[in-house]
Amino acid sequence: MSDPKARPIFSVIIPTYNRANFVTKAINSVLRQSFNDYEIIIVDDGSTDTTPQALGQYGRTITVVSQANSGVSAARNTGIRRACGTWIAFLDSDDEWKKNYLARQWEQITGNPTVVAFITNAVNIHPDGQSHTHFENIILKRFGTGSFVRVKRPFRIIMNSHWFLQSTVVRRDILLRAGLFDTSLTIAEDRDVMARLALEGEFGFTREVLVEIFRRSELTRNLASARGSMQARKCFEKVIENLRRDRRLNLEERLSLAKFSSANQREFGNLLLAQGEARRARAAYKHALISYPSLKSLIKYVASLLPCRFGLILLTWRRWWCRLDRFKRQAADFRSPAGARGIRRPQ
Repeated sequence: MSDPKARPIFSVIIPTYNRANFVTKAINSVLRQSFNDYEIIIVDDGSTDTTPQALGQYGRTITVVSQANSGVSAARNTGIRRACGTWIAFLDSDDEWKKNYLARQWEQITGNPTVVAFITNAVNIHPDGQSHTHFENIILKRFGTGSFVRVKRPFRIIMNSHWFLQSTVVRRDILLRAGLFDTSLTIAEDRDVMARLALEGEFGFTREVLVEIFRRSELTRNLASARGSMQARKCFEKVIENLRRDRRLNLEERLSLAKFSSANQREFGNLLLAQGEARRARAAYKHALISYPSLKSLIKYVASLLPCRFGLILLTWRRWWCRLDRFKRQAADFRSPAGARGIRRPQ
């Protein structure tokens, strides 16, 4: 822990809501850090379980801010405003850092003074015990044989995949300049912030796995349900529209955003078609095709011209065919030595 009278290097922000059984593990993973110049701010977002009692055992080693239930974005914003550190480090209340996480981040910070955000690799641990590292299919090829890579304009990388805040530290002044979390978003609030930050400066990526993200059964079900909803598509559309107005985007970044928008419109169309709203689904697929022409959008637009039941059969068949193809590739990776290493549970 840092001297309470001094400005800490890191402010660790942990929002929590009814996570009494897990939040202590998250806090303990911070207290075990080999680098100790930090403060811990827990924002209790109106918990109704025994979370307050669980937090009480830590005394003055943590700062607890309690507020009425307002959602994770509002909780994170509260923590950021309360923070005194130069760097904001995010951690969810049911995930854990390895003991050298902050030390590695500080090592990269001191060696790369122009970088505004640093992201380490993380491992996703599923309820069945299987796991996979986050960088596997996203950015790993950029490292070559190195352990760290800087990306001057990271916007396209951020838009092309989901990124975990739990493995991210960002300069507080840059975060305040980019803007805090949008509390109107019920999903995609992290993608929104990361995309805006990606327009503020360089990002640094560390290959080493330093964060454990636990994909708990109830959370996985809730996320799957939320991401497959109309509300989720509307949230993504709001993020897209806000980013589209940013004049700093270059041509390649605008194309990346258009591709992301096209995929979102296809998902809109899928949901509408499943509800029997063929005309609105067709309009969504047409929008997707115009935004970013692709074979996927063309097939779905053509499918929407068929009677609703036949269109659904065609789209469902194609989706299952893609899943089967993905399963075959994953099975092939598993049989290889590298693939087998990729899904082992960390010790």
